[in-house]
Amino acid sequence: MPVQNAAAAEIAEQGIAQHDEGRFDAAETLYRQALAIDPEQPTALCYLGLLSIQRDRPEHGAELLRRAVLRDPEYAEAQHHLGTALLRLQRPEEALSQHERALSLAADYTDAICGRATSLRVLGRNDEAVAGYEQALRQAPDHAEAEAGLADALVIAGREREAFVHYRNAASLDARMTAALDRALVGFATRHPREAQIGMQRLNAFMKAFILNQASPRMNRYPGLSSVPFHDPSRFPVTSALEAAFTTIRSEIEGLAAAEYSPELESHLMNHGAWDVFNFYERGRRNETNRTRCPTISRIIDGHDTLRTLAGVQYASRLSPGAHIRAHRGPTNIRMRCHLGIHVPDGDCAIRVGDQTQRWHEGRCLVFDDSFEHEAWNHTEDHRIVLIVDVWHPDLTPVEIAFLEGLHRYGAYQADSLSAYWAAKAESDAKARKLYD
Repeated sequence: MPVQNAAAAEIAEQGIAQHDEGRFDAAETLYRQALAIDPEQPTALCYLGLLSIQRDRPEHGAELLRRAVLRDPEYAEAQHHLGTALLRLQRPEEALSQHERALSLAADYTDAICGRATSLRVLGRNDEAVAGYEQALRQAPDHAEAEAGLADALVIAGREREAFVHYRNAASLDARMTAALDRALVGFATRHPREAQIGMQRLNAFMKAFILNQASPRMNRYPGLSSVPFHDPSRFPVTSALEAAFTTIRSEIEGLAAAEYSPELESHLMNHGAWDVFNFYERGRRNETNRTRCPTISRIIDGHDTLRTLAGVQYASRLSPGAHIRAHRGPTNIRMRCHLGIHVPDGDCAIRVGDQTQRWHEGRCLVFDDSFEHEAWNHTEDHRIVLIVDVWHPDLTPVEIAFLEGLHRYGAYQADSLSAYWAAKAESDAKARKLYD
C-alpha cells in the first residue's frame, strides 16, 4: 500500500464521517481539502467519486475512482465503487470485472457481492444474480440494496410473489426504496388486472367498514377471504423452505435451553400444563437476541410472506406433558398460522381447528386459520415443540398486503406515541399532587 500523507488521510476520514451522516456538501469540502494537500489521496478520491455517483454524475465519479485505483490497486472499496460507476454508464462487463477485483481483495465485502450480482443481472445471468443477492443477505440480512436487487431478479425469474417480500423488506430498511415497491405494485396490477380488481374490491369494502365500525372497532374480519380450517401447505412457499431446512432448524431449536423460553402471555388459556415460547417476532417487535440464536429460522422468516407486523407472531412453542390449551379464536382472518413439527411425541398429541383434528409430524408443516375456534393438547409424557410462523392469507394481493402493513405501522406508531403521552401525563399529575397535596 502506498505511503500516504497522514494529514490528508485524516481529513479524508473526517469527510467520510460527514458523508455517512448525509452531509454531502461538508464531506465534499473535506475531501477537496485532503486533495489540496495530496492530489492523489486515494480515500478522498474514492469517496469524492462515490459522491459524484450519488449526485448522478457517474462519468466524473469513474474518473476519480480510476485515479484512486491507480494510486492504490489494493483498495477494494475504490474497485467496487468504480464498478458501480461503470454500471451506471451501461458498461456491465467492465463493471463485473471491477466488482470481481474488489472481491479478490476482500472476499466477504457485501456491497461488492451485491454489485457483482447487479452486473450479472444486467448481463442476463439472472440465476447467478439471485444466488449473489442471497449470499449478500446471508452476510448482511438488513442490506436494503440486496433486498431490492433480489426482488428485481425474482421478477425476471417469474417468481413475482416472492419478489414482493423483498420489495417490502427493502422499503422497510430504506425509505428511498419505496419507489421501487410502488413501481412493482403498479406492474402487478397491469399484468394481473382481474386479480388486482378483486383485491381492490376487498380493500375498498374493508376501508368502508371503518365508517360503520362503532359496534366492532376491533375490525377483526377482512372481507371476501376464503375460509377453511386447514389450508394446503403447498400454497405457502415458506412451508417448502422450512421443511427443506428442517434438520438445521431442529438443531437450532434443540440447542435452546429450557430457561431461554418464556411463558406464553395467553397462558390463561391453559387447562393443564405449561405453554412456553421463544420469540423471534412478537406483535411486530423483532427480538434481535433470539434471532441471532437461530439464524436459519430468522433468514427463512425474513425471506418469505410472513406476517411480521402487530397482527402476527413468529416463535418456537413448547407444550409440557399433559398440557391442554383450551378452545379459543385468533384475532384476525388475514393471517394463517403455520406449524412446523420439531419434536412430536407418540400418543395423544394433536390440534383441533373447527371440526377437524390433525396431528403434527416432525419435519412437516400444517397451516390453519386460527380465526376458527381451535384447541391443542399434549396428553403424553414428553414435551411437544413446534415452530410457529404466521403468514398472510394466500388470497391477499401484494397491494392489500402492502396496505395492511402500512396500516399496522401507523397503528403501532400511534399506540407507542399515545403510551408515551399517557406515561408523561401520569408523571406530571404525580408531581402536581406532590406540590399541592
